[in-house]
Amino acid sequence: MQEHLLLLLNLCSLALAWYACPFTDNSLNKTISGNVTIQAECTFLTSPLEWKGFNPNTFDGAFYNRTRTIPVMNIHVKRLFFSKLSPQGNSSGKHFINYWLLNGGGGSQVGMESFGISMLKQISMNNYHLTYPNTYPIMYLFQYRGAGMSTPSIHCHTARTWPDCATELINTTVPSSRDESLRVINAMSNQHIAQDLQYQVQYAMNETQSTAETSTYIYGLSQGTGIIEHYLTIQSIDSNLQIIDGVILDGVMSVKESDTGSNQFKFHNERFYMYLAKCQQDSACSKTFNAVSGSDQDIIIVTLRLQMLFLTNKTNPLCTHQVGLTDWPLFILIANQGIETVSARPITAILIARIYRCSVEDQRVLSKALPIMINLVNEYGPGTLIDPPEAYPADGSVLSIVTIWSDYIGKTLTESVKDNAEFYNDLCIRIDVSYQIYIASAGLLPLCNDTQVSKYNYVLSRDFKDILYSRNPLYWGQLQVNPRIFRPRQGGALLFNGDLDYNSPLVTAEQFQEFLRMQEIPTKLVAMKGLTHVTAPQSYTKSAGFQSPSCTEQIIAQFLYRKELNVSLSNLDDRCNSEQTLIGIDWFYQDATVNKTLYDLFGGTTTNYWGVSIDNQPDKLPTPF
Repeated sequence: MQEHLLLLLNLCSLALAWYACPFTDNSLNKTISGNVTIQAECTFLTSPLEWKGFNPNTFDGAFYNRTRTIPVMNIHVKRLFFSKLSPQGNSSGKHFINYWLLNGGGGSQVGMESFGISMLKQISMNNYHLTYPNTYPIMYLFQYRGAGMSTPSIHCHTARTWPDCATELINTTVPSSRDESLRVINAMSNQHIAQDLQYQVQYAMNETQSTAETSTYIYGLSQGTGIIEHYLTIQSIDSNLQIIDGVILDGVMSVKESDTGSNQFKFHNERFYMYLAKCQQDSACSKTFNAVSGSDQDIIIVTLRLQMLFLTNKTNPLCTHQVGLTDWPLFILIANQGIETVSARPITAILIARIYRCSVEDQRVLSKALPIMINLVNEYGPGTLIDPPEAYPADGSVLSIVTIWSDYIGKTLTESVKDNAEFYNDLCIRIDVSYQIYIASAGLLPLCNDTQVSKYNYVLSRDFKDILYSRNPLYWGQLQVNPRIFRPRQGGALLFNGDLDYNSPLVTAEQFQEFLRMQEIPTKLVAMKGLTHVTAPQSYTKSAGFQSPSCTEQIIAQFLYRKELNVSLSNLDDRCNSEQTLIGIDWFYQDATVNKTLYDLFGGTTTNYWGVSIDNQPDKLPTPF
C-alpha cells in the first residue's frame, strides 16, 4: 500500500527551476501603466507529505523530489515582478523585497494574482520603482497544499452535500486504499501549510540573501491570517537562517481568541444592526429613508416592523410573494449579500424602505429587481461542492472544508467537531435556535442540514469525521510567537479589519493586537469603517474609485518600502482610512461603479434607486446613470 501512495504522490518529475509562465488570462506580460510591464514565473517546490521529523529551513526538496524515498507534495509557486526589475541575473547590490500573498478559504493561488498585480501597480503609481531602482519587489503567490496545480490535490467532482464530498474524497484520493486516502487528506492541515510556507520563504531567501539584502513580508487574508499565526509559532525558525520584516493580517482569524462557528451566527446578527445604525447616524441616509418609508421612526424600528409583517404574512404581496420574495429569511440572504458587496452596499437599506412602502412605482421596480437578486443569492449560496482543479473561482473550496472544520470551529481542544459529538450537536442546535430568533441570522449551516437525524439531533458521518484532523495540542490555544522572528529587526505586524466584518469581528483583531503587544512585537491596527471581511479588495477611495489600488494597498506599499522611506510601522500614512475618504457605504451611489451595480440589480428600471423625488433627496445628488 505504501508503494501505491508513493506512486500517487510523485506522478511528475519536477525540476526546481523558475520558468516563464502566463497570467490567468494567458498573457505573458501585462502593462500596468505607461511603459511599465510585469511578468510572471512559476516553479514547483517539493515538501514532505508530513513535516514531522523535517526542518523546513534545511529540508532538501530537490533531493526527495529526485529520490522519491518519502511521500511528498509538489506545490506550485508563482511570482510576479516588474519586467525591468527581474529577480534573475546578478543580484549584487540589490535589495529584494519578497512579498508573500496568502489567500483565505482553500488557499487559491489564482485568487491572489490580482492582489499581486494591484500591489505592483501601487508601487508604480508611487514611482518607487524609479526612485529606488535597486529595490526589486517580488510578489510570491503562495498556494496551499492540496489546491490548484499542486499535487496531490483534493477535489469533489460530483458531490452535492458535505458528507457526500467526504466520501468522494476518500474514494478518489487514493482509490486503492481508504487509509492512504485519509493519510493524504489529513496531511492538508493548517500546520503543514504553515511549514510549507516556512520552507518556501527560506527557498526564496536562499536564492538572493547571500549576495543581496533581502526583506521578507507576508500578507494573509481571512484563513491566511491563521496560517501566518501558525507560521509565527514555529520554534524551529532560526533567526540566523530566516527572519521576516513584517506580517500583514487582513480580516484577522485569531486562533487564540476567535471561533468561526460562533462568529458566524452571533456577529452576523450584530453586523446587521451595525449596518442599520450607520444609515441612522448618517443624517442624509436617515432623512431619505424616512421619506421613502413614510415613517418618522428610525430604520431599526421600521426593519423590525417589516420583519413582523413577513412573519405574520401581512406584507403587500405585490412587493413580496408575487415577485418571489416568499419569507424573511430569503430577504435576509439578499440583504446580507448586499452588505457584503461594496459596490451594492446601499441596496439593503433601500430595499427595506421600498418594500415597507410598496407604492405603485415600488411594485414596478421591485417586480424586476427582486427576481434578479433572488437568482444571485441562489447562484452564490450554499449548493454544489463540485470543485474541479480547472475551475479557478472554486480552486481550493473543498480543501477549506477540511481545514476550517478541523481547526476553526470551537475555542478549545475539547470543542472539536471531529472528536466531540456532543459539541457538534450543540453547535447545530445553537445555530438552529439563532436562525429562529435573530433578525438577521447567518442561516442554517449546510453541514447541519445534511446531518440532521431528527429535531435537535445531528450526527456526523464516519467519513466526514475521518477526513478531519485532530488539533495540535502544542499549538491550539497556546499561541506563542517565536521571538527570534521579529526581534533583531524593526519589523512588526500590520493588521486590517472592517467594522462590519462578521467572519472575523473587529474585536478579534483588537484582541490579537493586544496579544502581540504583550509579546513586545510592534503592531499597528487599521480599523476601517463601513467595510466587511478582508479590506484590501474593498477599501477604495472616493477620489480614485474602484479602478485604482485600495487604501489598504496604499498603506502596505509604504510598509514594504519602509527601509527606503525611512518610516516606522507607527508612522505609516493611513489618512486614506476615514469615512470622508473611503467609499465604504455609498448611500447615494455617487461612485460610477456603485451606480452601475445598482442599475444592473434593478434591471435597468430606474436610476432613482431610493425612489423619492428630488426635493426629498440630500443636497448632493447622484449623477443619473
